[in-house]
Amino acid sequence: MAQPAFVGTSPRESDGVLDVPLVPAGRAPGEWLLLGLARSLALFPWRARAAFGAFAAWFAGTLLRVRRAHVEACLVRAGLDPRAARGMYGSLGAGLIELLWSANRRTDISPWVTFDEAARRSLDDIRQRRRGVVIAASHTGNWDLAACAVARELPLVVVTKRLRVRFLDAFWQRTRAARGVRLVEPRGALRSAHSQLQKGGAVAMMLDQVPARRRHGVRGSFLGATAWLDKTPATVAARSGAPLLVAAGRRLPNGTHVISTLATFEPPARADAAWIEATTREATAALERFICAHPTSWLWLHRRWKEPPLG
Repeated sequence: MAQPAFVGTSPRESDGVLDVPLVPAGRAPGEWLLLGLARSLALFPWRARAAFGAFAAWFAGTLLRVRRAHVEACLVRAGLDPRAARGMYGSLGAGLIELLWSANRRTDISPWVTFDEAARRSLDDIRQRRRGVVIAASHTGNWDLAACAVARELPLVVVTKRLRVRFLDAFWQRTRAARGVRLVEPRGALRSAHSQLQKGGAVAMMLDQVPARRRHGVRGSFLGATAWLDKTPATVAARSGAPLLVAAGRRLPNGTHVISTLATFEPPARADAAWIEATTREATAALERFICAHPTSWLWLHRRWKEPPLG
C-alpha cells in the first residue's frame, strides 16, 4: 500500500506543518477557525497537548457540565464509580486537542499510537494471508487516531456518519482522509465494504452505536441497561467470509494510546442469522468488559440506549 505523504521514518516533534492547507478557499469561516487552531497547536510539542486538553475537559465537563448528569447516571447504572466521569472528560478533551494537533503536522503518529501484542499478531496475520478483516470499532480512547494508525498498516475504509455541524464535519472528515483513511457513509456502504475486503483491506464499523434501523439490530443488554445491538459488523463478516475483529483503544498514563484486540470471530462457511446474532452479542460483551475495566476510555456522553428508527 502506498504510504500517505505525511509518513516519515524518523518522526520528530520539531517537524513542520503541512504545506497544503486542509481547508481550501471558499470554505466556511468555522473551518478557517479550526484550521487556525490546528496551525497554532502544531507549533507545540506533543507533550503540551495535555495542558490544552485538561483545560478543554474542565471547560466542558466542570464549568459547562455538558451532559455531566447523564454520564454519571450511566456510570452508576453500570455499577461503576461516577467519579470516572472526570477522567472521561479529560480523555475527550485531550482527544480533541490531539485531533487538531495532528491535522497540521507531518509527524508520524506511530510513537503515540501503538498496538498491543494480540493486535499486532492480528495485523500481521491479515497481511500475510492477504485476507480482509471487519473491525468492530468503538468510541474508546482516541478512535480517530486509532483509525489513522490502522491505515498505516492496512488499506482502511471507515463507515462513518456525518456530524450535524457542517464545518466541523468537513474538517473532521478531511483530517482523517489526509492520513490515509478512506471514509464512506452508511448508505451504500456494503458495496464499498465488500470491494475493500476482497482486496485484502480492512473495514471498520462502530459496534457501540444505535443501529441505523431496527431491523439492523437485536435487543440485548449493554452496561446495565437494555439496548439495541448493531448487527451490521457481524453481517458484513458473515456475507464476506472475513473475520470479525473487536478492537478498542485506551489512553495510557503517559498520554500515549494502545489499541487492543478484544475478540476475533471466524464466520463459518454458511454463516446464518443465528451466527450473526450470537456474534453480535459476544462482541458487545467483549467490549463491555473492556469498558468496565477502563471506564474513562469510553464515550459515555452519547445516547447509546435510545430506540432506533423503525424499518
